[in-house]
Amino acid sequence: MTDRANNPLESGGQLLHNLLLFGRVCKTLGMDVTPNRMIEVAQALNYVDLRNRLDVYHTMRAMIVTRHRDLELFDQAFDLFWQRPTDDWRVLDLPAAGDERQGGLKALLPPGASPSGESENSQPAPEMTLTAVVPTYSQHEALRRKDFAEMTAEELSAAKQVMERLPNTLGFRRTRRFKPGKGQQIDLRRTLRDNMRYNGEILVLPTVAPRTKPRPVVLICDISGSMERYTRIFLHFMHTFASSADQVESFVFSVHLTRITHAIRHKSIDRALQEVGTAVRDWGGGTRTGDALREFNYRWSRRVLGRGAIVMLITDGWDRGDPDLLRQEAARLQRSCHRFIWLNPLLDIPDYEPLTRGAQALLPNTDDFLPLRNLANLEMIMKALQQLNPRASGRPAYRQLSMNR
Repeated sequence: MTDRANNPLESGGQLLHNLLLFGRVCKTLGMDVTPNRMIEVAQALNYVDLRNRLDVYHTMRAMIVTRHRDLELFDQAFDLFWQRPTDDWRVLDLPAAGDERQGGLKALLPPGASPSGESENSQPAPEMTLTAVVPTYSQHEALRRKDFAEMTAEELSAAKQVMERLPNTLGFRRTRRFKPGKGQQIDLRRTLRDNMRYNGEILVLPTVAPRTKPRPVVLICDISGSMERYTRIFLHFMHTFASSADQVESFVFSVHLTRITHAIRHKSIDRALQEVGTAVRDWGGGTRTGDALREFNYRWSRRVLGRGAIVMLITDGWDRGDPDLLRQEAARLQRSCHRFIWLNPLLDIPDYEPLTRGAQALLPNTDDFLPLRNLANLEMIMKALQQLNPRASGRPAYRQLSMNR
């Protein structure tokens, strides 16, 4: 192991800074580089001689390059980046790895230098202090954080493609059936059959484990006038999820509740939206969430809420109906399902508070109160629901999760 002076994590020079900067350069060029990987690279350099350029090269190449097509690109980036700095501006002109770049990777002057070539300190720096300006804008990351209501037609098309890659299940439930596996219950039939070879002596005790199946999901989406900006993208989410997952029931409501399970499952999204538009008669009207939930509870709950279903209500909380009726029907719906989740597109807006009568009536009777304003919210919701306990547990009052990270 090298001494403390050669340790990139503990030395007082600019090597660690330039190492992380080199990782950003590789990331910009299309390589699969993460911050954790660069930390591992810095730790690995503790075990090589930093004065040996070849050892440093092979160490970084082994830990950074994960695809054969990136080998040549890494070699060029390494040769141009890790060289003694000069007093002039430099442009690292490296070929892009698949994606077209906005421009070259520019380099800043060393401390004390000027663009004209004049430097306050003409003595060469004893160590490499090259600092690169690397564009950190990510179109995909910007799309994930952008409000659905502010997306253009091209961005909505890209968002729909991202939705198609989301998980198609929201957790699993335990069934009453069993399968061979590690468990606490002995499989008597297999025990008798397997021990016949030992003349009846009980030498092996096979066990069984419970079977699991995806949980049924019920989607209830508000299509009233206040939700008009989000209606189409939410319907596309319902179409994508219903097409890829099993046991998904879809409903929309404004004044009345409409079941669109069969219409939304059409292979073509345009045809599905056309059939939904034909089936729904109160598109963009007022919002009567309590009446819609009462119709769902009395007409559909026994059909679709069996086997530990998860209910996801997508609405902004603006309601013109009776708040007492909404409170009563929301409580009944919560008791009938495994988990009642309210997804509100306004929750992620700064300074938003659920102060409307509908929100105050609905909030105490939900298990989770989550934002659904952009793709980042949607991804975190899907991941969080996949981690639900397969068995039903005691219900908390409600959870309000912040998804700004």
